[in-house]
Amino acid sequence: MTHTMKGRLVMSTNRRLLALAPFLLLSTPPALQGQRPDAGGPDQAAFLRAVAEHFGTPQQEVAVLAQWKLDMAEIPVVLFVAGRAGVSPDLVISQRRRGDGWMAIARGYSVHAGDFHIPIDGDQGVLAAAYERFAARAASEWHEVTLSDAEVVALVNLRFLSRQLGLPADRVVGELGGSEGMVAVFVRLRGGGP
Repeated sequence: MTHTMKGRLVMSTNRRLLALAPFLLLSTPPALQGQRPDAGGPDQAAFLRAVAEHFGTPQQEVAVLAQWKLDMAEIPVVLFVAGRAGVSPDLVISQRRRGDGWMAIARGYSVHAGDFHIPIDGDQGVLAAAYERFAARAASEWHEVTLSDAEVVALVNLRFLSRQLGLPADRVVGELGGSEGMVAVFVRLRGGGP
């Protein structure tokens, strides 16, 4: 290869990289300098591993999601909505960070309240109001049900935790709604906490 051809190849490659730069910057999470994926400790790392396993997502990708300024309980919601919609989790996160509510994001991808529903036998705990709205309609009309952000987060985590840990949904729902955070709920339910 001649020197001139090498120069053209380098210039062509540089132009492509410059053209991609804005997109790379948009997709890079605003992580703190030096933050490690396990910065939240071993419990958070275990939670993120379980999320990765449950959603069939590489652990490295889930670790990157954890660097965005999201509550840990929202990471399963990002992966659930992205998976149902067939879009990148980054796209869902960017909409959430823009201030869009979970139902608005979901409906934009034809994901509706019925997709979040999971059967519960017995007490529905913090989700009682949501289940009353589901019960007031036929399943074919659940697309008309509106859920709050907190209800979407609770429903997705209810599904994730009950299936990942092999626990009945009514056992899991009884643990939701506290102020301690989803990582602490996960640890307690898997048998590693008080």
